[in-house]
Amino acid sequence: MHYDVVGLGTAAHDLIGVASEAPQLGRKQPISTWIEAGGGPVPTALVALSRLGARTCMIGAVGDDSYGTRIIHDLAAEGVDICGMQVHPGNSHVAFVLAEPGSDRRSVWFRTDPSVLAAVQVDHALITRGRALHLDTYTGTAGLQAAHWAREAGIPVMIDAERVRDTTMDLLPLCTWLVVSANFGRTVTGAEPAAAAQELHERYGQMVVVTAGEAGSWCAHNGDLFHTPAFPVTPLDTTGCGDVFHGGLLFALLRGDPPRAAIRFASAVAALKTRAYGGRAGIPNLAEVEAFLQG
Repeated sequence: MHYDVVGLGTAAHDLIGVASEAPQLGRKQPISTWIEAGGGPVPTALVALSRLGARTCMIGAVGDDSYGTRIIHDLAAEGVDICGMQVHPGNSHVAFVLAEPGSDRRSVWFRTDPSVLAAVQVDHALITRGRALHLDTYTGTAGLQAAHWAREAGIPVMIDAERVRDTTMDLLPLCTWLVVSANFGRTVTGAEPAAAAQELHERYGQMVVVTAGEAGSWCAHNGDLFHTPAFPVTPLDTTGCGDVFHGGLLFALLRGDPPRAAIRFASAVAALKTRAYGGRAGIPNLAEVEAFLQG
């Protein structure tokens, strides 16, 4: 089996509460809706790719608990190949998300078991079986090894960088497409999104996209710097929008779209995702994205 995208990263289970009113810490408040769904940056991007029609495979580790069983089951149900998923003693990654309807704002609390993440094993044959490799910043030395193997095989690497971790700065030069959050850009460069994209592009020479939620994204590529606005929508829930953006961008780049068109396509995929609660329920198929872009 060969894949369009092989992903290596943290697979999670999300517990999502939808606030009935403006959240206030230190007091009891009702929630209007409760959702449980699969999450995690790389797996959610792979689900988006799968719904768009791409072939995907996930490599990662979960704990030997009920959440781990659910995480793997949910990925398989979405058509993501789970042959790279591993179960190790410990706790699976679980996140609690408090969403605010009609707002781009949400709060996330998460639990990570470092021993489970550190136990991930990567296989050269599987890493090099895709047309592209997608990584997050949680994978440590496994991510570094995978990126080296991919680049040696001429396979492009995309990174979803939200935070700077121990191996992140060593990983960036190995990535073909740097797609990072505005907060990551500020941490690394001290600059706002447009200038951060330009500086990261000058440092590493690759295509750099800095995402900023409802403010859109900035891309620096081949000496060009441009802004792509987010589509105007009233979001039901923005959980997973950044992850879905990565999936849409990978899909468009792999089919040969130029950067401006690819980012607009990814922005449409992310906008449509906001139609439903949770990181995955609203992810569109290809026909829905094309109709949205034409309408």
